[in-house]
Amino acid sequence: MIKKIFFALLCFIQPSIAMVSDGTHNQQAYINLAKERSSFESTCSVHDNKTLISQTGVLIAPNVVATAAHGIASILASKDSTLKSPTTIVPVNDLNVTFDTNGWCSVYHAESVLIDSRYLNNLPGVEAKYDIAFIKLKEDVRGIQPAKIFPNAEVPLNSPLYVVTFGSADLSKNSLLKRAFKLYETDTYFSHPFDEEALALNRSVLVSSLFFKPDESLKKPSLSSDEIAIRTYEATQNWLKDGKGPYALALPGTSGAPVFITLTINGKKQDYLFGIVTSFSHLSGHHQAPKGQPEYQYILENREKIFGQYQTIFALFYEEDNLYSKANSKRYSKDKYLSGLLLKIQSGS
Repeated sequence: MIKKIFFALLCFIQPSIAMVSDGTHNQQAYINLAKERSSFESTCSVHDNKTLISQTGVLIAPNVVATAAHGIASILASKDSTLKSPTTIVPVNDLNVTFDTNGWCSVYHAESVLIDSRYLNNLPGVEAKYDIAFIKLKEDVRGIQPAKIFPNAEVPLNSPLYVVTFGSADLSKNSLLKRAFKLYETDTYFSHPFDEEALALNRSVLVSSLFFKPDESLKKPSLSSDEIAIRTYEATQNWLKDGKGPYALALPGTSGAPVFITLTINGKKQDYLFGIVTSFSHLSGHHQAPKGQPEYQYILENREKIFGQYQTIFALFYEEDNLYSKANSKRYSKDKYLSGLLLKIQSGS
């Protein structure tokens, strides 16, 4: 599928907003979901004290956090830091990460950052799938297990995905509140003008989930129905099967938030990190807001118009095997290049 995608920058400078809820669940439902699983404790808030840029991240090694590259790039640009090469490890002074475990917050200071060089290559339509950066902390995080990344796995289609976020710009200043929501419908997108076959073999571009308005009496669409009708139906059916859990549309502040998936591998059921939130988009690929108005403000003022029109976008930690032919699942393997970057920042060289 070839589709133009509008990529909205999700890092924010106060004030902004973290997410738009589904209108069915109250705030407490999102707070409760974030406390549901111990694996969600690996989620953290990422904040730069000088630029005030904030986003979300996830612990993936005892002293390494993964987050969205565009926020880290903005921090470096604001401080006039220059990358000597795309693979440079850059020291940082004012970047902190905060973990919240049952209301107990612990703060760790960052030592350096490393951005996926493929993101920095600025190839049109491709940088979004590599929108991942690593933050090395000055010490190991205590009492929290890093998120698990599978080496390779068969992923059932339409598996519920969990987004856990510290996006707090819709809260009072200096508030920290961990919330979670689910994504119920996914698809893989490829970017013009690149050949999608070759691109998929290398790395999936994006996975998205439609922000839908559930209607329990929806009739199954025909094969000739439009994309919105088909995706809304699929999302609603998955939502019903899952017990009508809280879902949302990711807006500024949720950048870098981990996307978890529950898989059974070698007979053991566990939560794994599947990707991180990088942006949101309108299905048309174009801004809907009047000139001069941020897209998220337009969304907040037109909540009834956005259902079936917007989607959450996230980058994967895996390569997709597009030669795998099972109808109800896809196979993914860990991105070896990202694994190399993780080893690089851990070693500091």
